[in-house]
Amino acid sequence: MGQAAPALAQASLGQDEIDLTGRANPIQGAGARALGMGGAFLARADDATAASWNPAGLSYLRRPEVTVVGNHALIDGHKTTLEGTATEDSTFQSDTLDFGALTYPLHLGSVSGAAQVSYQRVIPFSGTRTVTRLSQTISIDAHGGFDVIALGTGLQVTRHLRVGATLNRWTNGYHQNLTRNPAIEGEKIRQLELNLDFKGWNTNLGAIWSPVEDVNLAAVFKTSFTGDINLSRMRTDTYSTGSVTKNAYTSSDVSLDFPAAVGFGASWRPRSPLTISADYTRSYWSGAYIHNYFTLPPTPEPKGGAAPSASPPSVTFARLPWPQLTLAQSDSEQIRAGVEYVVLAGKFKVPIRVGYFSDQQLAQAADGSAPRFNSWTAGTGLIVGPVLFDVAFLYQSGAFFDSNGVRNSITTRRFVASMIYRLGGLP
Repeated sequence: MGQAAPALAQASLGQDEIDLTGRANPIQGAGARALGMGGAFLARADDATAASWNPAGLSYLRRPEVTVVGNHALIDGHKTTLEGTATEDSTFQSDTLDFGALTYPLHLGSVSGAAQVSYQRVIPFSGTRTVTRLSQTISIDAHGGFDVIALGTGLQVTRHLRVGATLNRWTNGYHQNLTRNPAIEGEKIRQLELNLDFKGWNTNLGAIWSPVEDVNLAAVFKTSFTGDINLSRMRTDTYSTGSVTKNAYTSSDVSLDFPAAVGFGASWRPRSPLTISADYTRSYWSGAYIHNYFTLPPTPEPKGGAAPSASPPSVTFARLPWPQLTLAQSDSEQIRAGVEYVVLAGKFKVPIRVGYFSDQQLAQAADGSAPRFNSWTAGTGLIVGPVLFDVAFLYQSGAFFDSNGVRNSITTRRFVASMIYRLGGLP
């Protein structure tokens, strides 16, 4: 493993094309009900997705439950110069299993609650991304994500206080294939394959306090941790002459400092069918670094029938901000608010939800500030006996100028569907 000159090292990081804008807030949980309310769910987490928001909310569950959540995302990005000239367009599309859980109620003397085993895809990488620049098209096909297998519990310890915790095993990672197709005669076609396996442990701690009936105040803390990474890369360069060169390297000496997150929430239920909630969360991305990360330079093209050149050493980095790699990053914040109203129609219950959140990004703008994106959400559902089905839609947009004076504008659309089955019906 080797180290290249600083200019070459920084330039080589462009081969990754990783962009987690709008999908890298680890405090945010899963579920169409929560998302329909703008994600303002820390103090009103009273279904099985509570483990991903505030594990104290598991204490509300009184029946065994099976929960499944799916997610479909479309992200469009555009880059333009100050003069308005387009320099890059990108699209990303993804379909993922976002969350799944098995929950069972507990009774320990005067203390009641529930235990749960759950799965959550905290940061999704799966999907197809196409980046079009002036002289090339980059196609990226990715699979996997940073997943959490959690064992959690929530308990009502007094009439006014609920507490909860989860022990989280972070696992999986992602596989990415990138193909760079040049539009200029004589340039080479580049194919990059990356496998990143990620492992680690952390905990989520939560509490819900009800000072008066129908008012909940909540706090959540998700601990930071250092995860182990096994990283492998393979690079193939096809030159205009037809020559093909390959370079590959694998290392298990890579690690990632994943950030802590803290959140606070309040929820008020003035009438039985009406809920109003608001949250504030902060994720400490300024302390997220990847260590001993490496990239692969091209192997020189053989000339005049000569034998292929030896592959150059990998370009390694002692420490880089993650996921930005080449750019400084800030802590990110979210301010979320939402409303739910449940319409009663005979045997059916139809919830109507709307929400908004201001999503501060971890990327820094040219002036050093962290840009905020605006997000609007809406959702509905149907409750029939033991079955709860919910859907939600999110629209997010934002723009900022980066350090190169380029305007970055991003639009995200997400569709989420959840189904909960409560054995024995509703309590």
